[in-house]
Amino acid sequence: MLITFFYRFMTIYSHSRLSCFEQCPQKYKFQYVDRVKAESAETVEAFLGTRVHEVLEKLYRDLQYQKENSLDDLLNFLREEWHKNWNDDIIIVKKEYTDKNYLKMAEKYIADYYNRYYPFNQGRTIALEERILVDLDDFGEYRLHGYIDRLTEVEDGYYEIHDYKTYSRLPLREYIENDRQLALYMIGVKNNYPDVKDIHLVWHFLAFNKEVDSTRSDEELENLKKETIELIDKIENEENFEPKPSYLCEWCEYKSICRQWAHFYSLESKSVNEYLNDPGVKLVNKYAELKNKRKQLLTEIEKLEEALVKFAEHNNVDVIFGSNNKVRIVTSERFIFPSKHSEKRKHLEQLLKDAGKWDEVVQLDTSALNRILQDNLWDDKILKMLKDYVKLEKSRRLYLSKIKTEE
Repeated sequence: MLITFFYRFMTIYSHSRLSCFEQCPQKYKFQYVDRVKAESAETVEAFLGTRVHEVLEKLYRDLQYQKENSLDDLLNFLREEWHKNWNDDIIIVKKEYTDKNYLKMAEKYIADYYNRYYPFNQGRTIALEERILVDLDDFGEYRLHGYIDRLTEVEDGYYEIHDYKTYSRLPLREYIENDRQLALYMIGVKNNYPDVKDIHLVWHFLAFNKEVDSTRSDEELENLKKETIELIDKIENEENFEPKPSYLCEWCEYKSICRQWAHFYSLESKSVNEYLNDPGVKLVNKYAELKNKRKQLLTEIEKLEEALVKFAEHNNVDVIFGSNNKVRIVTSERFIFPSKHSEKRKHLEQLLKDAGKWDEVVQLDTSALNRILQDNLWDDKILKMLKDYVKLEKSRRLYLSKIKTEE
């Protein structure tokens, strides 16, 4: 226990660290446990976000010193920082666009923001890019830290936590209501600023020139603390750190050592001949070839089975003979019930409960209910009501066998 306590006390988590584990446990292990130094893999989206944050920080930092920047001042600053920091290693996943397209996007974000909030008197700036510590328990065992883009006070005791987002899509309301990052910062502000009367969380979705605000009740914050502590415990007790493939893999800097992508990266440096003779490539190509053939064969078999059934029905026979084989067709009937979670299913379940028959088909055991209907095990009144909820489906199975010849 002493070792565990010391580790937790020394490990200060962050929202991004928690999110990394949720995104992909294996990536978390590479980054935070093994401390693998990945090659620089900054994406253009991250680069754009950094530059825009720098401009908005300059805007409000200068205002604190009674210096007002014009829009041209800020755009010139953006361009200077963009060109100064740009390098060819920055990844552009969407190959149809260039860095110039992204710079124009950043310019539009800044222009829209400037025109919307000028002369920037919506509140008094308390902090910019400020590191904040968040205690999740009373013993300092579970702690997080983060950086608030901008903290303002609109009037005495009434604070706003502002966050700038450069997402290319507008999140749903559910995202706002469940966002963990700003809610955690809210806990930190409540602890660090004793005059707090109320706190609002404000997201600026710059790509859409849209502001969204929300808040959290004390009960919601307590639940968030518990959930975050549970997540930290889960991380610290994790042993396997399995990879979790998703669309986010495209932006991951650990793909070359990831079990999901390592083989792909090993092929990049190979010549065409080496590539085609790679054992893995050959195995996958052969497997795909056979799977495609199997799919084609299954389609042909299904068509043949359908033709055999029609032949049997037309000729009123159950067995069809070939040169060396025969096919026996067995017809069976089965009742089909409403799908789970459907309204009709709920009505059926209630009917069984009202009739006092629920225990006989525990949680609507459709196999048991099918047997009851097939064998007419309940009285006619209940069976008649049940049949309003089901349909009788015929199925046929075909059995292929060799023809036994008499010697």
